[in-house]
Amino acid sequence: MTQHLSPAKSQPRALAELVLLALMTGLASAPWLDSAPASAHSKGMYKTRQEAERRAAQLNCKGVFAMGDAWMPCANEQALHKALQNE
Repeated sequence: MTQHLSPAKSQPRALAELVLLALMTGLASAPWLDSAPASAHSKGMYKTRQEAERRAAQLNCKGVFAMGDAWMPCANEQALHKALQNE
C-alpha cells in the first residue's frame, strides 16, 4: 500500500496557527480582557477598540490592530514594541 503524505506546512504558517490556538484556548479566562484600562495586559491588549485607540494616542503611534478578540494599540505588533521602548 502506498502512503501519501501531505506537504509540510511552512514554518511561519505553523507558528501562526500555534499562536492562534494558544490565544483561542486562553481567551475565555484571560483576566486582561476586563474592560477597565487599568487591567489591560502588560503587552497592551484591550477588550475594546476605543481603549486601544486611547493607548495608541498615549504612545504616539497610529492605528490599532485586532489580536483574537482583543485590540492592541499601534499599526502592528512591531510598531507597538517600538513605541513601548520609547515610552
